[in-house]
Amino acid sequence: MTSEYRVGSLRIVAASGWLDVTNDIDAENPPFTLAKSDGAGVIQFSTASHQSGKLPEIKLENLKELLADFALSRELGRGADAECSKHPLLKCAQSYNNGSQFVRVWYCSNGRDVVLVTYACERGVQQAELPDCEKMIESLEFV
Repeated sequence: MTSEYRVGSLRIVAASGWLDVTNDIDAENPPFTLAKSDGAGVIQFSTASHQSGKLPEIKLENLKELLADFALSRELGRGADAECSKHPLLKCAQSYNNGSQFVRVWYCSNGRDVVLVTYACERGVQQAELPDCEKMIESLEFV
């Protein structure tokens, strides 16, 4: 059974078994976070929505730059499994093996709003949940 969540203007259809655990995170203003109760990792969503003024024209190149800056600022190292597409949303993604942790990062946009999505788990166990994460990324919709 899937669940649907709204984070600002973003609609997320969570894969079966993924629950909102945002309130369980010991941090001030944590990003919206989903995890399985018996799972290996978490997937987090941070949105930036256009509010007023001139509409931005976000392009795939902008998402590539955001992704590179994110990885550099967090010292994630060399990326792998890079993926970019234009439909249904603009999307750039890359995976990182950072010490004992696996991290996959996606930047998605409708050309005006942006969402940063990260999935993190112990290195070596990501294949158990990564397909669910990819389904959730495909479900994203700005409304």
